[in-house]
Amino acid sequence: MPASVWRRFMAVVYESLLLFGPLLALGFVYSVAVNFSDAAEAQHQTIKRLGMQFLLAAALLGYFTWSWSGSRCTLPMQTLGLRLETREGQPLSVWRSLARALLAAPSTLTGLGFLWAMLDPDRQSLHDRLAGTRLLYVPVGRLI
Repeated sequence: MPASVWRRFMAVVYESLLLFGPLLALGFVYSVAVNFSDAAEAQHQTIKRLGMQFLLAAALLGYFTWSWSGSRCTLPMQTLGLRLETREGQPLSVWRSLARALLAAPSTLTGLGFLWAMLDPDRQSLHDRLAGTRLLYVPVGRLI
């Protein structure tokens, strides 16, 4: 059964709460490592800021790519009974997981993915359609 828009939204909220701490810690370690402070030289602040943005984006991309590939799932997906698979019902490859992660970022952040899922007959988001994946609801307590 396709995952509802509400269940998708709750997974995003839950994932955001879980990832806030590790991303904050990673940002702190980066800031200390590159002396990202007000006392540091001003001409390198833009490069350091871009470096932090790239590091955090790469960490998120790596996390979701690894979590979605194979038969794995994130903790919010497991808690809410969500399973991600290809349209054919197979586990995602690393490349398909990477493509979905790259497509999911703008789709989710703009809200277009949720809007698309509300209007889609199969209740799949735009990034699922483009990546060739589908997000299913499997009631908790069953094997996922």
